[in-house]
Amino acid sequence: MPTVATLGTVTLPVTLPVTPPVTPPVSLDGVELLAHVREPTFPHRMDRWPLYKTILYTMDISARFLARMAIGQGTVACADRLIDGYWRRIMTSGNASLRVIGREHFQPGQPYVVMSNHCSILDIPALMGAVPGSLRMVTKQELTRVPLWGHALLASGFIPIDRQNRDKAIAQLDKAKQVLKQGVSVWISPEGTRARNTKLGAFKKGGFHVAMGLGVPIIPCWLEGPADIIPPDQFVAHHDGQVCVSFGAPRETVGADMGELMTQVRNDILHLSGRPHEMDGLAT
Repeated sequence: MPTVATLGTVTLPVTLPVTPPVTPPVSLDGVELLAHVREPTFPHRMDRWPLYKTILYTMDISARFLARMAIGQGTVACADRLIDGYWRRIMTSGNASLRVIGREHFQPGQPYVVMSNHCSILDIPALMGAVPGSLRMVTKQELTRVPLWGHALLASGFIPIDRQNRDKAIAQLDKAKQVLKQGVSVWISPEGTRARNTKLGAFKKGGFHVAMGLGVPIIPCWLEGPADIIPPDQFVAHHDGQVCVSFGAPRETVGADMGELMTQVRNDILHLSGRPHEMDGLAT
């Protein structure tokens, strides 16, 4: 900001350098899946256009998949192709980059349940790009009742779970296993919702019931950067951000004790953050 300096009896204007905002470091390890499409500028832009575009892109991918369904081509493979373009369009709308560490933990053809921290609406597009192969989410049962769109969710591999009806939930898990046999992995937020302070909160059992019911390994994951680009509960995006997604070694769910598994996965996720005590929302 402008100030003045006095040299004898002459007063000279002086411009002090602007200090850039302090953000968590993004690792330079791993693989860069998506580079900035434009040279980042400083100060970084901040506006709502990437969010408006995300809404349009979501409507577009939904319409395109429904059109494929109408001609009998609404398959998981078709959805994968659409999703690959979808996450890239969202990330590039705000000139964000994406780097991934630990992709070697995914074995080809083996489905997993991915569990991560969750602070930003940008987490899901980042995970769609970072996870090798197909990735879907556990969705609310109510969404599958939306005309046409609900059927599209099921056809594309998204997994509804009715946690209010145990018998129905068991039947839905059996159907979900058929989706996983196609090599589709599933993302679950173990906290059950987005964290508002960016720290890792308490885990709920629901996601672990699903993971153990599906009988597939859990891959722990830490996302760094999405909350800096689109902060929790804010309808604004910071341009030129960097996202780094880190994966850890899988944890087996078959025969596991739920309490021990929850503790192990939570510790794994915190370890991947690189600053476990700082990011532990339960630390005293």
